Formats: sequence, structure tokens, C-alpha cells
Amino acid sequence: MSLREDSLLFLLGAGASVDAGIKHAKDMTLDIEEKIQSDADFKEFNDLYNYLKSSIIYQRGLEGAFKDQTATIEELLDVLSEINQKHQNKLYPFIGGWNIHLLKVAGEEFEKVAKLDKQIRGQLFQWINISNYDKAKYFRGFKDLVADIGSAVRVFTLNYDICVEKALAGTDFGIELGFNSGREWEATKFDANENTDVGMYLYKLHGSIDWERDEANGNILKLCDNPQPNPELIFGTAAKLSSIDPYLFYVHELRKYSLNEALRFIVVIGYSFSDDYVNGLIGQAIARSEYLKLLVVAPVFEDKEDLVPACITQEKDRIAALLNIRPERIEYENQTAKQFFEERMKLSYFTELTGAGDDDPF
Repeated sequence: MSLREDSLLFLLGAGASVDAGIKHAKDMTLDIEEKIQSDADFKEFNDLYNYLKSSIIYQRGLEGAFKDQTATIEELLDVLSEINQKHQNKLYPFIGGWNIHLLKVAGEEFEKVAKLDKQIRGQLFQWINISNYDKAKYFRGFKDLVADIGSAVRVFTLNYDICVEKALAGTDFGIELGFNSGREWEATKFDANENTDVGMYLYKLHGSIDWERDEANGNILKLCDNPQPNPELIFGTAAKLSSIDPYLFYVHELRKYSLNEALRFIVVIGYSFSDDYVNGLIGQAIARSEYLKLLVVAPVFEDKEDLVPACITQEKDRIAALLNIRPERIEYENQTAKQFFEERMKLSYFTELTGAGDDDPF
């Protein structure tokens, strides 16, 4: 059996960077809530934040989802972005007017909405822009796997951080980020090319803290040497509707490679399956191929070891329901991202996982 670059597809979520020192989304949410209560720069948004959080949870309740009583950072930014459009929001004429309580807490001309959005984005940048990337070196597991396979891999990430790039900097492992010699984004850079030293094609689906828009010159996306204070990032709904490069192209690439007939594993690391759009693409790919499986890598936090198998079964059932697939199509690794990259990112692991012999097709 042999693995090729189109036999494996990777998707990284926020949990993939936690071991590198990036806060998990839930910890970010708790931090914001603490700042709302005690930080002078955030306290003025207390009433607005409480309204937004309550509204997000209320909407979930209408759909029968009562367990999760939190509002993530991305959900908050998504809602703030929509409200900030004010009367330009396409749904406004059909609604008839804003909620009365929102008018009370949003400030004159919704000024607090824009200010809270800016405050959260600024805090997000501080969380992601860590000063030391030594802890991120476990991402070098990609280098080991590619050396085993002998060809490049496609990696899609929902993260804005630069942990993968920093971890592999200074090695002989090439990462294609889609920028030409002039540091301008160019879609053709993602075309497979055997004459390059590229080991990974990295698609940053929601942007990156070292990207910026050159609005004065055709709104071109450019790669910077260092993280930018106002980086090119998109959240929630904007990620699904944006037609500007590179986002629509990245979604097209994810769909194309997930539907490749040679694909055998979609390896999802540290992803919570909270994005309906991404879930739809994954579920569609698995449903269309009888040979394709989903490999989920995430730790199960359970104090009692004998309860872990039941927790994993429950988690597989949850994911299967979200993707509209059978639980049998899911393999589960109860590990952190660091453990997986250091212990499992080898050709022999994926070979064994298929359950096929060396003479069988992958």
C-alpha cells in the first residue's frame, strides 16, 4: 500500500494550537467575560455584552440546543459585524426595526457595537500573537510524514495564528502560502508542482495575523514579515459569503480535494465541528466515497478512565449527527495535537489505520 499527497487531507481547528500556547476559544471567551466585569477598557460594554450573549443562547434554544450556555469569540464578532451594518443590513427592511433593548445598550448610532468589535479584535490579536514559538515545534510532524510519503500534503486551517509557519521555519521543508516573489497573493501558487521543494500547501481559510490588504492598490492581499495590528481576518458569516480572494478560492479548493477519489482520510485536529458550512463539505465528501473516513484528533477530558470509551462513543455520535454520516465512518484519537504530531504522524500509522495489507489499494 502507498500513500500519496491526495490520500490525506488535513483540517486544523483552534485546538491544534493550544499546546503551542494559544488560548482555546473557550478560554478566550472566559477572559472576555472577566474583562467585561473588571477591566476599565471593557466595563462600559457590560450591558451590550450581556444582551448579545443572551441573544446568541436564545437563538440556539429555538433550535433545541440548550446544553451550551456560552457565546464564543467568533460568534460575538459575527453578530457584532452584522449589527454594525445597521440599516445597510439586507434583512433590515424585512424586520421592521431593531430590538428595543439593543437600542438601549448599543449607544448613539450603535457606537458601542463598533467599539466592542474593535476591543475584542484587539484582544484576539494579543492572544494569537505569542512571543515564543518553541512550543509549536510539534507541527514538524508534518515534515516527518511528508518525508515518509514522498509528496506534499494539503492542510486547511481555520486558525489565524502562524504556529505552523514558525514551527517549520529554518528547516528544509517548504510551505506554500500562496504569495509570489512580490508578496502578493496568487492562486496559481497552489497548483501542484513537482519541481519545487514544497512539502505542504497551507490554506488559511479565515485569514492570518501576518496578512494585510493594500487598499490603495487594488485591494491586493499581501504577506508581511510580522503580525499586523489590523490584520486580514474574517469571521463567521463573512467567511462563507466573501467573494474576495483568497476566501472563495480556498473553499473551492477544500471542496475539490475533499471529493478526490484517491482521498482516504480527512484528518481533523482540534476542531469542534461548530462551523455548519465546513461540516457540510466534510459530510458531503464522506457520503460520496465508501472508502473515505474521518479521523478526529481531540483529547477527551474525563477523570475516570473507565468512562473514556463511552465519552468517545458519545462524541463520535455527536459528530456523525452534525455531518449526517454513520459513526462507523469516524476514527477517533484521544490525544492532544502535540501528542498526535509527535507519536502518530508517520506513514506506518496511517497504513495500519486502513486495516489493509501492503498489496491492497489504499
